[in-house]
Formats: sequence, C-alpha cells, structure tokens
Amino acid sequence: MTDGLKSQREPLEEDGLLFGCVLDGEGGASLVNWAEVEAWSQTGPALWIHLDRDSERVQTWLKHESNLTGPTVEALLAEETRPRVFRGKRGFVTILRGVNTNPDEDPTDMIAMRMWSDGHRVITIRQQRLLTPRDILRQLIETETGPTTAAQLYERLIHRITERMAEVLASVDNRLFQIEENIDIALASEQRRQLSALRQEGAALRRYISPQKEALTNILIEPPSWFDDESRLRLRETTDRVVRYVEEIDAARERAMVIKDDIANQLAEATNKTLYILAIISGIFLPLSFFTGLLGINIGGMPAVDNDSAFWIFCILMLVVLAGELAIFRRLGWL
Repeated sequence: MTDGLKSQREPLEEDGLLFGCVLDGEGGASLVNWAEVEAWSQTGPALWIHLDRDSERVQTWLKHESNLTGPTVEALLAEETRPRVFRGKRGFVTILRGVNTNPDEDPTDMIAMRMWSDGHRVITIRQQRLLTPRDILRQLIETETGPTTAAQLYERLIHRITERMAEVLASVDNRLFQIEENIDIALASEQRRQLSALRQEGAALRRYISPQKEALTNILIEPPSWFDDESRLRLRETTDRVVRYVEEIDAARERAMVIKDDIANQLAEATNKTLYILAIISGIFLPLSFFTGLLGINIGGMPAVDNDSAFWIFCILMLVVLAGELAIFRRLGWL
C-alpha cells in the first residue's frame, strides 16, 4: 500500500474534525480535510463530517460558517442532551444515545450522538468517543459497502447505534438467567446484590432508550422530505427493534424482582424449617427438663434418695416419656 493510498484510508484528526468524507454514490467514499469541507458545494456529492464538540474550531465553524440556524447549533452543542428530533429551518436534527462500548467503561453510561442533515450534507458531533460513526466509515472506506446517499447514511447511523445495544441487553439477560439457574441460599446475599445491580442497569438503559423510541417514532410519522422509501422502511425496522428493547428491559426488571422474591421465599422457608425443628426439639425436651429440674432440687423429703437403683429407674422413666411424646407428635402429624 502506498503512502498516498494509506492516507486516503486512515483519517487523521484535524483541529476538531475527527474525519470527513465525500460519498461516491456507489458505497464508497473519499476522505477530506478542513479545507475541502469548507470548499464543498451543495451541488457536489453528499458530504459527511464527524466533529468533536469540545473543539473551539468546531464551535466557531458551526456558529459562523456552517450555514446552520442558531437553534440548530444550540441543540448540537448542548451540554446535556436527551434523545429527541426536530425539524429545523434548513435541516433535520436527531439526537440519540448509544451504549458505551469503550474499554473499561460502563455500557449503561450512554453516549450522545448529535446528527444534522439537509439531504446533501450530514454532520455528526460527539462529546465522548463513540464507535458507531467509525463502523459506518469502515464500510465506506475499507469494504465500499456503505450508504450511497445522505439519507441512507443518516438511517445507517441510527440503525448502527441501535444495533450496538443488543449485546448489552443480551448480557443483562444472560446474567439474569445464570442467577435464576443457580439460586443458592448460601449465596443469597451476593445474588440479591447482583439482582439489584441488574435492575439499576436496566433503569439506566431505559432512561435513554425509552425516549429514543419516541424520537424515532416521530421521524416515522413525519420523515424528512429527502428520505427515500428504502430508508423509511429500514428506519421502521430500527424503531421496532428499539420498541422491543424497551419491552425486554421492562421484562428483565420484572424477572429480577421475581427472582429476588424467590430467593427471599427460599430464605424464609429455610428459616421456618429451622424454627420448626427447634420447636419440635423444645417440645420433646420440655417435659424431660421439667422432671430433671423437679428431682434436682436440694430439699428434704426427696424420694428414693437412699435407693441405689433410683437413677436407672429414673432414666427408664424418661425413655418411656420420650417414646410417648414421639408417638403423640407422630399421631398429630408434627413428625
């Protein structure tokens, strides 16, 4: 591979421009730099630029050179975001959240991806590293099997950010299954702690996935005019998948509660069984303790004090009483 070809296939970050590319309309793309981005014309091929929100160059460009309206720029640069969509004067804004698949990070710490497009140009902005744009860029640059239009690119980004959630949700479901299959009273404390952690993960995921479902539904209800029929159909499938994710999260949280109740019930059953055994033992030895206590008092008049066989007679009497108690308990169904 020559140095020129290598430079075309490996984007270098340039002052807030994480990468930029021009679609060739056949599934591939060529990388561009800031100068080419600024020289791009709407009459040319579709342009995609991926920007770093924290870059001063990016903020200046968006506010003064991008030709975006003030409300649109404000939405794209907002510090805190929730999944939403809105139709701006010059384009369509979609803000979504994706699971954090970066190494050593919590997947439920969902990362925002801000997107804008007018059907000719697609702008994506990130504050933290998100792998979804790189997945699509890899399709365009390495395999040349990527989107061919801005509409398809917009839809592919939404689809991919949704697709990456599946692995995290499957992990939650698998961990629930493992706990359910291996409920052990001896590990009850640890398993209940794991269930609480899983419920918290589910709540954290649902916090953003649920409004994401509503956002995608709003796009389906009133899609941008530049969306083609194929993009609408694929977006509908993606929306159905998000709806299923929300249902799976709710089902997982309910399963966690049921499993937690099962563990509590088994603990209660084990405790009751122990108490029952202790009660039976106490019932058996209560009369025996009464007799031994009565005959063990040190006062005058105790019978058989001078009889050498008195101890053995008393032991036999205790065995008879014990046998009688066992027979009565068995008849009553207590044993």
